[in-house]
Amino acid sequence: MKSLSLAGLVLVLFLAGIFVYVVEDVPAFGDAKSPANRYIALFSIDAAGMVESLDAGVVPAEIKSRTEAMGFNRENYFPTLEEGNYVIARNEEDEGWDILIHEGEIFFTEPLKYYHVKEAEGKLTIYRYNWPVRVMEMTEEETGTMNAVTSGLADYRGYDTMFEETVIFSGAVCVVLLLRKRGRL
Repeated sequence: MKSLSLAGLVLVLFLAGIFVYVVEDVPAFGDAKSPANRYIALFSIDAAGMVESLDAGVVPAEIKSRTEAMGFNRENYFPTLEEGNYVIARNEEDEGWDILIHEGEIFFTEPLKYYHVKEAEGKLTIYRYNWPVRVMEMTEEETGTMNAVTSGLADYRGYDTMFEETVIFSGAVCVVLLLRKRGRL
């Protein structure tokens, strides 16, 4: 066996070993609804008296102040937990409460999931809803596009990527023109 073939075989076996290690080591692999993939844990607080407030549809002041102190505030361009700006919905599937916030968008007027609160062992854990999961769940409904990458580039971030798309389009047109000129197309 040639040394190059042997080196390739060793590399393939090494990469296969890493793949098996990663798949076995990640407990929530492939489960899109697992907390590790769906939510990002922010902080935990004592649940005393706060469960009733959440059931009544009001975010407790301690949760508001802690999220704002972490940087989820107007100065950092995040929608805030002001009264009348959010809706709390009991989430039976994830065993907690979803906090949906009205962003004030022109085209997307429905409140969007921003936080998830879960009670366990006398503690409330506050999670931040993961943006990529939101895009996967809502992209077809909001943009009418089945491809999340296209909706991200052309819709959600349309103004940001407008000139990037222009450069890619111009490059494609140039390649077609060059190939036509040489008679290969």
